[in-house]
Amino acid sequence: VLAKFETTLQMILATQQEDTETTRSLQEACTMGFPLYDTSNPPKVAGRLRVELAEECRLSDQRTGPACYAKVYENSNDDPSINCVSAFPIPMAAPFTFEDYINDGWRLELNVAIDFTSSNGDPRIPGTLHDMNATTLNDYEETIVSIATALTPYSVDQSLETAVWGFGCKFDNVVRHIFQCGSEPRVCGVGGILQAYKSVFASDLTMSGPTCFDQVIQAAAVRAHKHQQTHQKLYSVLLIITDGICQNLEETQRKLDTYNICPLSTIIVGVGRADFSELHRLDSLSKVVMCEFRQHQHDPNSMGNYALEALQAQFVQYCTSLTE
Repeated sequence: VLAKFETTLQMILATQQEDTETTRSLQEACTMGFPLYDTSNPPKVAGRLRVELAEECRLSDQRTGPACYAKVYENSNDDPSINCVSAFPIPMAAPFTFEDYINDGWRLELNVAIDFTSSNGDPRIPGTLHDMNATTLNDYEETIVSIATALTPYSVDQSLETAVWGFGCKFDNVVRHIFQCGSEPRVCGVGGILQAYKSVFASDLTMSGPTCFDQVIQAAAVRAHKHQQTHQKLYSVLLIITDGICQNLEETQRKLDTYNICPLSTIIVGVGRADFSELHRLDSLSKVVMCEFRQHQHDPNSMGNYALEALQAQFVQYCTSLTE
């Protein structure tokens, strides 16, 4: 009887691993127990079987990793003591991967925030960070191309609809820490992002400062929160490209901590030769990726691949948390 019970329970558990609510209900039922009947006529309850599901580690073979076990306990009406009569492993479904969630309908959405502070140098001067050379890409453009290209296959209809913002310059003598780049609130694809970025230099702007991220972080979080409230399968990515040290780092960290519950990851890319050690402190936050352009400039795909790999882990962690 016990052998048949174990076989049946294994089959049930094996089919329910991907359904968290059903598995939780089953765990509760197992903990309550199953009646054992004697063979009298009519049958009567002679005791109970109780099952506990527990995760243990097989130390004898570290490659095996964690395994889930069912432990079966028995007591009878004649003997109220509880005895463990059997324990057996339960097949566990592999955890969902990034590709699994994409196949389930999840998509990535990009927001780009670009540093226009005066420390970048005059874009009309060759060799400055915003150099508008018609034949080569500057560091900002190379960063946009690398990361946006990596994310495009996972966007809605692979169109990569993107909001492009700037920060750190003056319009009408007022410093703006967030403003729209280009004539449209959202553009499509790598080409659309580059066009919106370049259009800023045709406007009446004065590169200024200081370097502040908090307003672009808040704008990205507001949009991500709307997706969360409407149960859309959209995960937002904020790409901040900057040449310098953030003047309000503590406020930036506080905002990132506050918005950690949103479906949002922040990728910060440092361009130029500044010391970015302060910005690397943000790497300790769970949904932030900090990297430096110069460490990836040897390969056009390197930065995009690096950012995507880190982003995938954060994305999977967020989606997994929704079912816990």
